[in-house]
Amino acid sequence: MLHRALLLLFCFGAVLHAAVPVLADEPIRIVTPVRPPYVVDSGNGIADGPAVRLVQRLALEAGIDPAVSIVPFERALLTLDRGNTLYPALLRTADREARFQWIGEVFADDAVLFTRNGTMPAGNLADAGRFRSITVMRGSELVTVLRTAGLANFRTADSEIDNARMLAAGRVDAWFATAAVGRATWDGLGLDKKLLVVSAPVEPLSFWVAVSLNVPPAVVDRLGKAFAALRASGEYDRIIAPLRATKQPSEF
Repeated sequence: MLHRALLLLFCFGAVLHAAVPVLADEPIRIVTPVRPPYVVDSGNGIADGPAVRLVQRLALEAGIDPAVSIVPFERALLTLDRGNTLYPALLRTADREARFQWIGEVFADDAVLFTRNGTMPAGNLADAGRFRSITVMRGSELVTVLRTAGLANFRTADSEIDNARMLAAGRVDAWFATAAVGRATWDGLGLDKKLLVVSAPVEPLSFWVAVSLNVPPAVVDRLGKAFAALRASGEYDRIIAPLRATKQPSEF
């Protein structure tokens, strides 16, 4: 009985700890999930990619530790909600507009449906209702897009890597992701590029550098000015050049 009571007390304390926002004077940290081509794991959990290089430049200019921690997507989003967090590339949507502070656009992408060559293609989102199953990343705003379209024939997975593998193996009919993320993930897994079919753009989406609501205005201002300076100097264009290359890839 005592053991059970102690276990319940421990679980309750853990829930409270997860729900309590961090203090404003705690250091700002950078967290992100792996999301090619924006963020990749270059080995041993070290984050790299255009969005990482961009946010690290901003962090240095704003006096923030540029170290980046790789965590699962939903945990990264929870950390951003709790406070004192800088996030390299998050989809900016109406639902999230007042939830975070937005520093600058990393890249404008498009939500698309990926299918396998030789199976039923998807011309647009209206066609998606014909599929047995669609996979989408758990916690992503793309889930909201599917629900808003009245679709219920989808499942969620922890990562885009899982989604790509399920499509390649024929375990799902379609995969809903952004064009750049889907292509880069597929390519990174070494899957046959001729097997992947990409629909027309379903909805324009934009990845932005985001910070928690409790980050002080002075810090947000420094980050914003640093972003503007990178745009003006041309360094921003050099950093995100690999992302632009995914817009019209010759291999797909």
